[in-house]
Amino acid sequence: MSVHPALDLSGDSLLYADPAEVDRLRDPLVTAQVRLLARHHPHYRRLFARTGVDPERVRGVADLARLPVTGKQDFLADPESFRLEPSADLPIAERTLAYLIYTTGTTSGAPAPLYVTTSDDWGYLLHARRCARLLGLGADEVIANLFPLTPFPMGARIRADRTAAAIGASIVQGHTGRPSADWPVHRRLDEAIDLVVAHGATVLWGVSGFVRRVLIRAAERGLRLPAVRWCFVTGEATSAAGLDDLRERLRAVGAGTARVANRYGSTEGWSMIECADGHGWHNPTPDLIHLEVVDRASGEPLPDGEAGLLLITHLRARGTAFLRYAVGDVVRLTRERCACGRTAERIVSQPVRTRDLVKVNGTLVNLAVLGDALADLAGVAEYRVVLDHRRPGDPLSGDGVVVEFAPVAGTDAEALAPVVRERIHALTHLTPGVRVVGADDIYDPLADAKPRRLVDRRQAG
Repeated sequence: MSVHPALDLSGDSLLYADPAEVDRLRDPLVTAQVRLLARHHPHYRRLFARTGVDPERVRGVADLARLPVTGKQDFLADPESFRLEPSADLPIAERTLAYLIYTTGTTSGAPAPLYVTTSDDWGYLLHARRCARLLGLGADEVIANLFPLTPFPMGARIRADRTAAAIGASIVQGHTGRPSADWPVHRRLDEAIDLVVAHGATVLWGVSGFVRRVLIRAAERGLRLPAVRWCFVTGEATSAAGLDDLRERLRAVGAGTARVANRYGSTEGWSMIECADGHGWHNPTPDLIHLEVVDRASGEPLPDGEAGLLLITHLRARGTAFLRYAVGDVVRLTRERCACGRTAERIVSQPVRTRDLVKVNGTLVNLAVLGDALADLAGVAEYRVVLDHRRPGDPLSGDGVVVEFAPVAGTDAEALAPVVRERIHALTHLTPGVRVVGADDIYDPLADAKPRRLVDRRQAG
């Protein structure tokens, strides 16, 4: 039988409960999960033995701080050790493999697998249903799944499908991505757009850079998308300026009333949703995922409102499972009641990815800010910021910044280049080089799952 206490998951009352009440509900979930992983999870079994952690002393949320922080590199180094062993004493739904998904963006070129059991899949269906209720989505939606068809099953693409299943909506598959010589099943960008038009899609859902490319191309073709009510973007950090740019491009194709929902999440930790622009990202399933923020240096828990490293803990995972896992982002959390009435954890700052905080000529720079400077610049179709040594290969020559951009069709690139340079300079006091390139040289949606807006080539020097 299940090791977890019985829960009433039928409603959303938990999202409005007093935070102390939520923690009281979580306490037995934490206790049971830690003890289960101590017995049947290879990584945590070894980690507890090595660090002297006694799982019997972890009796609730307050005791999670007894556990070491798990880093992303720990997972990427040995993803198989993060799979819970399918113990025979668990119900069949908790030990039966439903499917695998994979992370993206790893340096090895071989994304790490995450195992999803039947019960994990059902948990995600619950999560998706709560997200939909938060946004007001129903069975009448027609979702255009614009995530690419990749060699490694992409978590976001599969989860879009599961969301449609959870709420009984229709879904249209774009199936873009790098073409396969052996399996001619991929579609070109224009073919995916044609499907959006033919089916009257009400939701465009994909990586923000690709959704942007869809809207640019649709406008170039003179197409109208009046049925679109929602644009869901994820997969890369999208600033307020980037969201405004998407809204402007929606207006250009006749979808001026469409709302843009910037979903925050990770393959390892599901997604968080804004109830309204600027209100912060809600955790819709606090009974399945626990969030906390810790000091980057010490790993000590921080109070609500202070910026620190975001950690996730799975409370009921049965495939790949994490305890206090650092997704690599710095955020601020709060459990103050939102204007919508919900009290579950909420991220109230723009997430900053730790890998984007680098030194340029001795000064700490947030690379994401450089990219944000170009997100809504009229006439720019694609953009990328490249860091390199001033003389490539010579680390003693100092750091240089080059902005590569591709102009929208019909734009005077020569006139736009100094505008690009000045915008970066005004924001960061860096004076970049500027290079005009083709859009596909920066982001080829047929080859890359996500655009790489920020490239640091100095490590190779």
